[in-house]
Amino acid sequence: MDDKNSFDMFAKNYNDILSKQLGFFEDDNLYFAEYKIAKLKNLIQFSPNNILDFGCGIGRSTSFLTHHFPNAHIHGCDVSEQSLIEAKKSLHSADFFLTADLLTKQNKFDLIFVSNVFHHISPNARLNTLDLLTKSGTAGGSIVIFEHNPYNPVTRHLVKICPFDHDAVLLKPKELKLLFKQAGIQNIQLEYTLFFPSFLKRLRFLEKYLYFIPLGGQYVMSGTL
Repeated sequence: MDDKNSFDMFAKNYNDILSKQLGFFEDDNLYFAEYKIAKLKNLIQFSPNNILDFGCGIGRSTSFLTHHFPNAHIHGCDVSEQSLIEAKKSLHSADFFLTADLLTKQNKFDLIFVSNVFHHISPNARLNTLDLLTKSGTAGGSIVIFEHNPYNPVTRHLVKICPFDHDAVLLKPKELKLLFKQAGIQNIQLEYTLFFPSFLKRLRFLEKYLYFIPLGGQYVMSGTL
């Protein structure tokens, strides 16, 4: 897989492509980005100082991190140089850098946020990536990873037809949980999210009661570094 070249190619029209892909599920594709940050905020229940948006792309989630955590230093890294160029155009308050430079950063992150990145990472490289993240975090800090739910047929269909998911290898929650344990991450929690499409948005208040049902479009796994 060459994620760098793939996302460099899609960086300038990433939002347009995503809007077409998710039109069935949501009128405003930014809903997903802000939903995850709001969910993140409820999960961690503390005020982080340094936040890393790992695999930040063009900064869709990063912008909401700056809004919901105004007192934190926000950092974003990605393998795609072109995506980082796009992110820097609109987000001047965040620090963006290439993933390859992560270990050279002096900052240690007390919150690491990862949104739909691991299905782009080769299965045999996932543990090394998670180890890299744990080394970049502070002891006692939090890591929160959102991923596509392979048990959801709509999710599988959207991934199949998405041009920048051509290399995707979806991972089951039990696989990610095993990776967490192997990386030494503690207090692991799993929740399923995104159950209702736009035309059923009035029912979204029920999602907090459905978190244990493995039918949501995505799932979120969190733990302590």
